[in-house]
Amino acid sequence: MAKVHDVAAALLAEVGPVTTMKLQKLVYYSQAWHLVFHDTVLFGDAIEAWPQGPVTPSLYDKHRRQRQVTQWPYGDKSVLTAAEKQTVRWVAEKYGSFSAESLSQMTHMEAPWRIARGLLDPDERCTTPIDRQQMKHFYARQRAAVDVAVSQAAASAAIEGVELDDEWQETLRSVASGTRSADEVVAEEIRRATRT
Repeated sequence: MAKVHDVAAALLAEVGPVTTMKLQKLVYYSQAWHLVFHDTVLFGDAIEAWPQGPVTPSLYDKHRRQRQVTQWPYGDKSVLTAAEKQTVRWVAEKYGSFSAESLSQMTHMEAPWRIARGLLDPDERCTTPIDRQQMKHFYARQRAAVDVAVSQAAASAAIEGVELDDEWQETLRSVASGTRSADEVVAEEIRRATRT
């Protein structure tokens, strides 16, 4: 198992200088996706559900009062295993281009942070750790097989009182499998709606 400071050093090597908020979110996503990919924690430190999103206090203690970090002298990226490096690279590729604010908003919409926060007000202080099993379960569902994803979408729609017919389910399959983009489907629906 890596140390969180080694993960932070590796992330900075991948994405370059970032705000401390962005570093915190990239560390969070690294933990989450490592749980999904390898069924084990990436590092042992707790991640808490702070108002700004997931925060690892042991990192915060080192970057407190800084806005941006360019390197992480508290960690050593070279000690990560091949699997740990793979996770960090994947997270850097998938999430590295997002701003700190976008990453924070994403975490606010996702179940693990929301569940840990419970019924707290948006700005209320919270030191509740985000449950690792919640993280693993939530993010694993993001990688569900196409048919599973379509079935889940159809079931969710049915709960809302919307029935997705076979044609719509086939459209969802094409988007989920990458043969059509969501933008194409939305544009097609707008054209169809404006013709009637």
